[in-house]
Amino acid sequence: MLTITQHVLVVLVLAVLSTHAAKDLPSYFPRCFRNDPKLNECLLKAADQVRPYLKKGVPELNVQSIDPITIPEIQLQQGTQALNFKALLINTTIKGLSDYTIDKFDFDVPNLQFFCSGWVDKLELDGKYNVSGKILIAPIEGDGTFTASVGKSKLEVYQKVKVIKKNGLDYVTPVHTNSTIDVGDPKVHLEGLFRNNKELNKATNDVITDNINVLFEDLKPVIEKIVTNLIEKLVLEALENQVPFDKLYAIKKN
Repeated sequence: MLTITQHVLVVLVLAVLSTHAAKDLPSYFPRCFRNDPKLNECLLKAADQVRPYLKKGVPELNVQSIDPITIPEIQLQQGTQALNFKALLINTTIKGLSDYTIDKFDFDVPNLQFFCSGWVDKLELDGKYNVSGKILIAPIEGDGTFTASVGKSKLEVYQKVKVIKKNGLDYVTPVHTNSTIDVGDPKVHLEGLFRNNKELNKATNDVITDNINVLFEDLKPVIEKIVTNLIEKLVLEALENQVPFDKLYAIKKN
């Protein structure tokens, strides 16, 4: 089970939903029309064109930079045979989210469903942690700093939305968002375990390194929920809640 604390959710929501006024897409954002036969091709190009703006942030839409991005607090709880622990990650900084490639985009307009797939080349994470429990048969306990990284990772995202009325205008809002991710070449290192006992700290990190692929496969649902939350709050809701549907995906006039 994964829970992202209410504090994190509030921070993310405030970052992208600090205004109720209807907005238009910034002038430098590409426009895609929902009745265009080449809509999906347009969306693929748009995803690539907006990358530099997502990296530095989009002030017109109150969207903070996605690279790097810091998540104030993440609570993790896992109860499987391989991993049985509780952990708190504090001020986790993620670098590399803007180095993405989207290779497929499918917007089913009549059913208001989105699907896209792609990959990120590399992600690097660091922050503080507090953990207690077991990894395989080895105990793990302590608090300190951590670093982590993953190599090229495949990502697929699905979202179902619905149209709602706000101040007389149509907006789309998420009904369900789901993501799947296949992580490449994961690495994790912890400092400060067992009250800074160097021998136990090294032994635990060795266990993690030797079994990293098994452990990450066990953590896959947790990682996917974190990714889903980030995508939904920082990108999709930022556009969908602020830009009316007819401006976000206008109808092309003949």
